[in-house]
Amino acid sequence: MVDESLEPAQWGDPVGEGEIAAVEDRLGVGLPQAWRDYLQGDRWLRQGQLESGDYLRCFDPHQALEQLDAWGEAAELHPGIYFLGGDASRNLYCIDLRDQEPAVQLTDIASSGWHDTEPLCASVDQFVDAIRAGTFRAYPDE
Repeated sequence: MVDESLEPAQWGDPVGEGEIAAVEDRLGVGLPQAWRDYLQGDRWLRQGQLESGDYLRCFDPHQALEQLDAWGEAAELHPGIYFLGGDASRNLYCIDLRDQEPAVQLTDIASSGWHDTEPLCASVDQFVDAIRAGTFRAYPDE
């Protein structure tokens, strides 16, 4: 799953229901169940190098809100956006919370709207499975 030969992975403790509920209240919408389950599991990958070669940083709910706040007006160009994580560089992995079953999208820190995003995974379930298996790749053709 995680290749710790370069640096140790950082693991998150289970995120409490109250923390998730507070973020959902602020957003006015619930997070996908698959993401809630992942963050509330025994441990979840905060950041580390996957066996696929990709570096991944996953956001807890408050980090996701911080990213959303940092985007400021740019977030308005992406109605419903929620950040799951990123590559610790320019790429961010996001979903559109307006969708009942959102796909995971790749967006750049300078994106000008949903038209700039690229599909990564058909569902949050698929994204979580790829993280757990260490097979997630932002650019699978490279």
